[in-house]
Amino acid sequence: MRRRAFLVYALATSLLEMAVLLTVLLWVLPSAGVVVPPVFTIAAVSVLATTSLVLTHLNLKAIARRPVRSPDVGVRAVVVRPLAPKGYVRVGNELWPALCETSHVERGSEVTVVRMDGLRLVVAPVDESPSP
Repeated sequence: MRRRAFLVYALATSLLEMAVLLTVLLWVLPSAGVVVPPVFTIAAVSVLATTSLVLTHLNLKAIARRPVRSPDVGVRAVVVRPLAPKGYVRVGNELWPALCETSHVERGSEVTVVRMDGLRLVVAPVDESPSP
């Protein structure tokens, strides 16, 4: 969804939510004999409006981000948490869970991506990586 389309959608749903809340607080509950203090109505509307603004802002930031690609086979990474056999590696600016099937790899060592297993990278130390 594009930014402008999402903004229109968020505005429409927020206004609809606000209308439903006000209908319940100002007409439905009083007709059922429940007295709603004005301060509660103001607080409820304020909380809903603030929540809508914050969530819309966060969603717009997420929409603006470029899609994340998984690292290609053969890309080098640096071990952030020791691979014994599972740990974490840094590929560019991203942290990835990783698995080294051949040996224990210490922090700071360089490894090569061999393949992906779900969202986990399978890596090999640089000196043991298979040559293409």
